[in-house]
Amino acid sequence: MIRHLVSGTLGVLILSLVIAPPSAAGNLTPQVSTTVLINEIFPKGQFGETDEFLELRNVSTVPVDLTGFTLRFYSSNCLPAYTLDLPQDLVLQPKNSVGQYVALTGPYFSGTIDDQTNIVLLPDFRDLMPAYSGSVALHNLPGSRVDAVGWSTPCLREGGPARTPPPGLSLSRNHLSRDTDNNRTDFTATPPSAGAQ
Repeated sequence: MIRHLVSGTLGVLILSLVIAPPSAAGNLTPQVSTTVLINEIFPKGQFGETDEFLELRNVSTVPVDLTGFTLRFYSSNCLPAYTLDLPQDLVLQPKNSVGQYVALTGPYFSGTIDDQTNIVLLPDFRDLMPAYSGSVALHNLPGSRVDAVGWSTPCLREGGPARTPPPGLSLSRNHLSRDTDNNRTDFTATPPSAGAQ
């Protein structure tokens, strides 16, 4: 009788572990982006605050339509600075294909863009990516955040903030566009490389 009671109790315990919903601790696991990422940020070039670019990259194996996606820029004190609607019918091709990137450039961007398939000009009336501290988030059509990057000490970031890049350098993911949802480890200071792996 005791043997049947113990085996029955163990069976109920195992079944409850299999069908129980995840605990709050399970929600602490990073939800990495699997479609489009903010891949590189160049906050300030030789021509000042609007000599800047931001690069998005499709890291999936299928084309991604960015119609309805927005980029939300935040100041160093975490106030919303600007929301940019991405162009309708902007489609990023699969990873490792021509057209996998879109480069969003400031009006005085002084660099070069390797893959020029998708280029969007940023508004010319403001510095959207402050050189020393700021944040930007990518949102999809329903308004859910897809990815976010914060540098220095912003309140909007994933994990720890990325380190502010030295003048003339950008914040970039590695060539595989690694995303662990920790800006501190995902982004490093590199020479600007818009539209290039």
